[in-house]
Amino acid sequence: MLRQDHSINLQGSRVMDDSTAATVYGATHAPIPAPPDNRILAWIADAPGKPFERRELMVGPLAAEQIEVTVESCGLCASDLAMWRNQWQRSRYPFVGGHEIIGRVSAIGTRALGVTVGQRVGLGWYSGSCLVCRACRAGHLHQCQDLKRLIIDGHGGFAERVRTHWAWAFPVPEALPSALAGPLFCGGITVFAPIAEFVHPTHRVAVVGVGGLGHLALQFLNRFGCEVTAFVEPGAAVDEASTLGAHHVLPSDSSAADLRRAGPFDFILVTTAALIDLAPFAHALAHRGRLHVLGVGCAPLAFSPDVLMSNAAQVSASAIGSPGRMLDMLAFAARHRILPQVESFPMSSINDAFDRLASGKARYRIVMQAEAR
Repeated sequence: MLRQDHSINLQGSRVMDDSTAATVYGATHAPIPAPPDNRILAWIADAPGKPFERRELMVGPLAAEQIEVTVESCGLCASDLAMWRNQWQRSRYPFVGGHEIIGRVSAIGTRALGVTVGQRVGLGWYSGSCLVCRACRAGHLHQCQDLKRLIIDGHGGFAERVRTHWAWAFPVPEALPSALAGPLFCGGITVFAPIAEFVHPTHRVAVVGVGGLGHLALQFLNRFGCEVTAFVEPGAAVDEASTLGAHHVLPSDSSAADLRRAGPFDFILVTTAALIDLAPFAHALAHRGRLHVLGVGCAPLAFSPDVLMSNAAQVSASAIGSPGRMLDMLAFAARHRILPQVESFPMSSINDAFDRLASGKARYRIVMQAEAR
């Protein structure tokens, strides 16, 4: 057990001893001391960009519809980096990141459904939905009006245990190994959701950017049966994109004329946040084609609607996906052995892993592996 004076709660109040009242995240009653089993060892950053340190975190009683999961592995993605730095001005400190989690159910709330103790499950960016708003009733829980986000409204998977609403915990197929599958619960569902909604096997498709998202998109689209073109950064390895599933590989700064010759494309998936001019890609869309943007913070779209009107093309964007899409994605990935390419770090090397991610050199995802306490 770590020293008592190193224990903190999710709102940053110091816990001095077991008799001191403490504010507990999620509590709806008068503050009460948290019992020992409500203290979780986690890797915690106290301010934007500060190093992570391992110490105790107070989490309070398990809510009736929550489950608790013992973490086996947890992916590290660009969203964790942005949240650690507070780039989106939404971070809470002390901060515990990690939202691509594989683990075993270790506790179940009194009203939680569909899970059993010991079951292997995966968790992603979202940790709760109201289940009663129009979006939820339509099955779009990821667009809930009162959506809870794991590392914004609680703590993430860089910890020994983590909590979520039961509806956002997903059984992991046996074919998907715990050490590799975590990124599917963020990057995987992010690219799969628009593919499942808009793409047909007969389509000619393009993926702009082959990184953490793009390398998964190439695999999904190839297994869908599409003819796939990858647009990569100038100087990037062509062989890598081909191995991942691209039939054709071109530089992302190709001229408008080259893009039109490579197309037309029924579907163009933009997976990069790089400042790329997307106007030439819009010109390369087929009749009723679609340009779909996933990269957060990419350049504003700088082309006239006239570009789309002439061939009834469309532009759209999305983030993550519904629980139903998540189950479809996991089944499809298991059937076709679609897995991210990862670099693994022990959880104790979390600061080195963040440095590696920030360098832009990781190929293509990073996964933290849990260690014995």
